[in-house]
Amino acid sequence: MISLEQVSVQRRGVIALDQFTHTIHPGQSVAVIGPSGSGKTTLLETLATILPIHSGIFSLSGLASTTSPQSAQQVLGYVPDIIPIWPMIRVDECLELFASSLGLRGNEISNAVTRSLKEVSLHSLQGHRIDTLSSGQSKRLLLARALLCEPSILVFDNPYSGLDPAGRQIVEELVTNSQITGRIIVAAFNDANISENFTDLIVMKDGRKIAGDRFKPELFTDVTEWQIRLKCPASAAHAAKILRHLTLSSTIVDEDYLLCNLATRRGPIEEALAALARAGCPIATCAYDPPWPAQVLRAVAHE
Repeated sequence: MISLEQVSVQRRGVIALDQFTHTIHPGQSVAVIGPSGSGKTTLLETLATILPIHSGIFSLSGLASTTSPQSAQQVLGYVPDIIPIWPMIRVDECLELFASSLGLRGNEISNAVTRSLKEVSLHSLQGHRIDTLSSGQSKRLLLARALLCEPSILVFDNPYSGLDPAGRQIVEELVTNSQITGRIIVAAFNDANISENFTDLIVMKDGRKIAGDRFKPELFTDVTEWQIRLKCPASAAHAAKILRHLTLSSTIVDEDYLLCNLATRRGPIEEALAALARAGCPIATCAYDPPWPAQVLRAVAHE
């Protein structure tokens, strides 16, 4: 079980998680949503004991908040959004080093490595150097690392980001099977691309939980508008002109920053980036948010 009571967490002296209270029981799979900067990643890193709590009471499968990350990793597997810079060694060697850091020894290490690689369908690549893996395979290696100790809790930051189809299927099965195995799964999402197999939903804003309820897939079927933020070194006005046939509206924030609203789901985002590439309009950064948290909040909170 995961229990947080009035938990607050600071990042660089600023409250990033504010008096957060929630309990998650075995077998629950929880989707955490909210706009960028709402505190989703802070919540996940708190659960993974990466960030210390500033105040409140936090326990993880009976372990106190003061538990060392090493002890926590024996019950919780964390899959971050960003793929780390791996050492230039073989896949199996990388997992062996991590298993050793978790306190496994001898046959425990080899058995754990073999099992976790099979779980993510990477066992055929165990002797390959990590730098030869595709981005999707590298993301699956992160999942294999999280599964080494057969944790009772799995935490994902953007679980489908960077995953190949095989990896997505594996995550889907983990979510689906969690109600049978009793494993807790907590996953943060930056978009509405959420499996309908999640059991619960948390909506966050400004570091606070503003709603929480059972997951309702129908809340996400009518998402019709995305907001995309582009930094365009050449010209935001030029980018706006290129995208005028795709956007519902656009705002030039400054000479190299453009804010657009695009119709329908994720496809138009990819189409917009392709149109800019064809026109020779470089993009320095691209970020996007669907405006659905408010829509979901109304339904969850019965406003």
